[in-house]
Amino acid sequence: MNRLVDILAFIALCATGLLGVSCRGGVARIVDPIAHEAPYDIWPDSIDLHNGVILRVTSDSVMQVRVGGNVLDSVTAPAVAEGRMTFSSTFPLLDFLYRLEASASPSGRYSAQTPYEIYLNPLQNDSARQALESRLRNGLVIPYDTRSYGWPVINSNAEWLLGASELAVAEGDSRWLRSVRQTARSVLDTDLRVSYDPGCGLFTGVPHYVATASGILPPWMEPADVGQLVTLGVNSAYCGALRILENTDPTLDGSGADKSRWRLSLTSDSLLRALKKEMWLPNRGFFSAMNYGVPPCRISLQATDNLALSFAVLTGTAAGAMADAIVRKTPVPYSGVRMFQPQLPPAGGTVRKEISPMLLQTAWTIACARTGNEAAYASAVGSLLAAEGERLTGDRHRLPSFRSAFTALITRGLLGIRFTADGIAFAPYVPENLPGEKSVGNLRYRDAILDVTITGTGKVVSTFTIDGHPSEPFLPADLRGRHRIGITLAGATSDPGFVTRLEEPQLLPLPPRVTWNADRQATLSPGTLPAPVSEASVAESFGAPVPADGDDCYLVYLNGILEEEIFRADYSLYDARSFTAVQFCPLVDSQFQGFSTRPYVWVPPAARHIIYAPLLARSGTKVLEDRKLAERFVESTRFKNRSLRFGFDAPSAGRYLIDIHYASGLGIVNAQRRVALRRLRADGKDAGVFVFNQLTPATARGAGEGDSWQEMTSWTNALTVPLREGRNELELRYYQPSPVYADPLSNTVLFDIIRILPLDAAEKKTP
Repeated sequence: MNRLVDILAFIALCATGLLGVSCRGGVARIVDPIAHEAPYDIWPDSIDLHNGVILRVTSDSVMQVRVGGNVLDSVTAPAVAEGRMTFSSTFPLLDFLYRLEASASPSGRYSAQTPYEIYLNPLQNDSARQALESRLRNGLVIPYDTRSYGWPVINSNAEWLLGASELAVAEGDSRWLRSVRQTARSVLDTDLRVSYDPGCGLFTGVPHYVATASGILPPWMEPADVGQLVTLGVNSAYCGALRILENTDPTLDGSGADKSRWRLSLTSDSLLRALKKEMWLPNRGFFSAMNYGVPPCRISLQATDNLALSFAVLTGTAAGAMADAIVRKTPVPYSGVRMFQPQLPPAGGTVRKEISPMLLQTAWTIACARTGNEAAYASAVGSLLAAEGERLTGDRHRLPSFRSAFTALITRGLLGIRFTADGIAFAPYVPENLPGEKSVGNLRYRDAILDVTITGTGKVVSTFTIDGHPSEPFLPADLRGRHRIGITLAGATSDPGFVTRLEEPQLLPLPPRVTWNADRQATLSPGTLPAPVSEASVAESFGAPVPADGDDCYLVYLNGILEEEIFRADYSLYDARSFTAVQFCPLVDSQFQGFSTRPYVWVPPAARHIIYAPLLARSGTKVLEDRKLAERFVESTRFKNRSLRFGFDAPSAGRYLIDIHYASGLGIVNAQRRVALRRLRADGKDAGVFVFNQLTPATARGAGEGDSWQEMTSWTNALTVPLREGRNELELRYYQPSPVYADPLSNTVLFDIIRILPLDAAEKKTP
């Protein structure tokens, strides 16, 4: 009996050991897996994707693609490109993947992910400055211009500044630093006028990767609604860029020791305070991806933008307990982090992936390392390797769009490099699933060449030496020549860390449909996918079905504040006596809260003020073919009706919401930048800038059969303006920033109505 038990134990031991057999060089040895998850197994020399495909490294330059045990193809990694750093470890898979990446030169083409890649990998990217400079014109960043939106709806200034400022600090080039600082001054000067909301202290507009993913925003969002979004992507990038510039030495650009000579009018601290106040979700432990709705009372989307969250952690925008909460509480599927969590449902059109999944996974992995969360870090490393395996099975003979994944993992994660004006600060962290010695050679930093050896695991530095001499984990910027750095880590810490896992990706529920039968009576029904999008196509594209509406539960927001939860299809608005914005959000399983319906604004009839444009100036325009229709509109150009003054008798003092109704289909007139701008002045003071986004035939929606898209109308963004009781003098003034942003020859506006609604000022009662 005892012998039988021994035999069974031996068989079990052999079966367990065979799971980790590596056969490199014909020598079998038992090893531990790097990661063992439901979608994949990662071994030191192979990736098993659990779909019949196994990628196995057989030498330092060859990886076999095996299906069912048969070798169907192989991937060859050429020699590391000249001048690039070298890397070797006890993990053949990691060595091969880095060699494959380092054998290709970085692309000099600028894309939506270029500034993020430059931030993660400024040292190994010879074309970084060339790519960044290609987006400069007249000292400004050339805005992205898609078929749907342009600046200021898409705000790409912040992401450019983030990559450019990090490159300036890493290189220590005073000329480039001067250029970046001057660009920062210029773009902020314009963005603070056009895209900054003083009510919440944050910038409006969306990153390029949100704007081009045209299927994820609800159909009710028109250009003005999208342009008024407050997104984490834009504001965390601005905050990170400003933080870098504020910490640089002002003497580098010849401005003297007085930092006030170049300090910007906005600080990273003020942006961070506004982010914490407006976008942090304390019950969820992370920042909202975006706030949307009526500007003075936006609501937070209960979903994350994980690219923005990652860079918020990396730049120190989210630090300490806040960064730790983000990594611990943001749910991550076993297959790896997704751009949004839960994912935003496809509201129509095609979602274009402007950001490589490898960039997203790399940034998240390094963010996990930055917080010291062992469980999250080790898991993210496994997902990063699996993601590269997925890419190689599909596009193994094509160069990846993101070519810094493993370079960044090594330098930013394992070595923990952080660039400062004075040098490199090291905060190394090697997860427990990547033990053994690792060697990094030929790492070029300014006038120095570094050869680094790191041993052990964990994040506690036991010894740090430079050329054999004990030192603080810091390399001075003025060091020259070749130097040896030795790092020994003390091993695992007592805190194992934590990661919130998902079995599969999640999707937010669709916005409900709402019909207002009267001023205060609404009927709700579950949201539906627009044709030709189907449940099957969603499940195939996103890996998860659209959540069912369950018990038709809706959250009711009044003026941005959650008021009640209803389980019925009918809703009656109370007898409100002042401005009230109503939004209904679907809630599924008490956790999935999707986009709301379009905000419904109710104002007492006597408090609604309408000013018709023909009362301010002579109407009529040759732009519209319908002469009768043209008589409703007033045309404003750089030469005609450049400034329009009018009075408004406010019934009481307080804040008023002002917007303008205009003809939006002027692509024939405004073909260059597709945006017109007008500044509003109230009683001699600037009150903000109206943005007149112009549609094109490709983006026009809602025109009936036979209708002209050129005659379509929209509302501008709404400005919150404080007015005094009695007479107020208002002025609508032509506004022309640099031609980089708006073409002065196309800065044309056709408007017919100015609407003024009281926010917190009630109608004056008659005694």
